[in-house]
Amino acid sequence: MPLTPNFTASQFSGTPSVITLTDTSTGSDVTIAKRRIYLLQANGTMLVPAGTTTTFIEWPLANTSISLDVLSQDSALSITVQWLTAGNTVVTSKTISFAFTAYNETFYYGLTESQVANSNLSASTNWYQTKLVLRVEIDSANQSITFASDIYSAQAALNRATYISTNQALFF
Repeated sequence: MPLTPNFTASQFSGTPSVITLTDTSTGSDVTIAKRRIYLLQANGTMLVPAGTTTTFIEWPLANTSISLDVLSQDSALSITVQWLTAGNTVVTSKTISFAFTAYNETFYYGLTESQVANSNLSASTNWYQTKLVLRVEIDSANQSITFASDIYSAQAALNRATYISTNQALFF
């Protein structure tokens, strides 16, 4: 059965800088010897781990998953994985867009914890409205990806959310 390429990407709140890709392809192709990953950012540049001198990341075929420490804030990425021969000929590839939101989701959860500790916070119109705006921006990023694989609109929403979380003294 020929290879049907596929992969997933995940991120965890405890390590928001790390994304983990997992190859979920089915079938096989004996000519495939390795994989490459391209992480395209909304600004048109490729994201790679520190010290990487190429625009791509090598993903050994022996490893089903790979963890990449590449994020410093929430990011929308178009991720392309290529399956290649030993001579670097691309056999097949797949591109999927993702919104990685763990930084702002963690901040949002902290706001929820603050509400539990101090129920009077909800009485502050500005505090509560800003919390709602943060939620809307996170959801807008996710919807941009789910609905249209639009990393540009998703990144704009994530940037607005990040502005709130990194300038919390202005809002909360």
